Amino acid sequence: MRKGTWIVACVLLVCIALPALAQNQLAGLLRDELALGLTPTLKSAGMGGAYVGVDNPLSMNPASLSSVDFFQVMGTYGLYDSDDGPTAHRGRADFIYPVPYIGGNSRLMIDGLTSDGSDMSRLGAPLEYDGLTLGSQYGRNITDWFAVGFGGYPYEKASVDMHTPGGTVKSEALSQLGSIQLGALFRPHDKVRLGVEYIYIKDDLETWLPGPAHMGDYFYIHYVAVGISATPFDGTLVALDYWNGEIEGDVSPGVAFDVDVDRWNFGVQQRVCDFCDLRVGSNNGGFTTGFTIHIQENLDFDYAYINKALRDKENVLGDTQYHGVALTYRF
Repeated sequence: MRKGTWIVACVLLVCIALPALAQNQLAGLLRDELALGLTPTLKSAGMGGAYVGVDNPLSMNPASLSSVDFFQVMGTYGLYDSDDGPTAHRGRADFIYPVPYIGGNSRLMIDGLTSDGSDMSRLGAPLEYDGLTLGSQYGRNITDWFAVGFGGYPYEKASVDMHTPGGTVKSEALSQLGSIQLGALFRPHDKVRLGVEYIYIKDDLETWLPGPAHMGDYFYIHYVAVGISATPFDGTLVALDYWNGEIEGDVSPGVAFDVDVDRWNFGVQQRVCDFCDLRVGSNNGGFTTGFTIHIQENLDFDYAYINKALRDKENVLGDTQYHGVALTYRF
């Protein structure tokens, strides 16, 4: 289950209690911003989350792993502070390492998300949620100017509870076999990189209403993204991504949906001195910023801020501020 799909449970509740409102808000509610495969690293988050065309480990395009020539360990903590709904905590660990014999590099990831208890949402009832994801990626060069990569998320599970006057509505989702991530990276010039990425998600959602009522269905989510990055000057990185996707399924008999999704990400990273990088950007229309402090040659401290981190879920959670910190060690 992709992290963002806990929101589908909220959609189910809206469809049951407020069907007219649900029809108007469906497109905004279903965008899957919290999926690990769609979530940037913290370094990338500070520059708008633009990463598809970036050729280094701050990218989540699996093809970018082809340029790595070291081991790397990164630990990340993030805080989602929503105006309506509970505060949520997110922890993530990444480990990048060369693959012996066949070449290329892999990334292993574990990502957990949990709300700090329950709190009133804009749906008129308190909700709480949690999730856990295990993921992996692999990337390698095919030629000096072309690299490919793929990713898989063999275990992704999330749940949400909404406490209504009639009882608690419980929803649980689990990713299914066949959910994949594919990426490619082109190097047409020393200062320019082009990237493309495809993500296909299949989730099984089960919802239990108060009493014996139960509903279940598959949800299909797929995205195509293109990105470009450039280094016009030493120490300067500029990146721009465009994402287009579709979400389709049946919430319940007679409540089908087919929603188109698109968003832009843009960011700039600037090396200020030997010890500091600054970042700024726009993530789906929300302002982002961040920095890296190079404590040692192989040790970084990162911070990122997003002023509207979950813009596609504002109808449920209101404005959400995100703060994240990370430590990265290379050896």
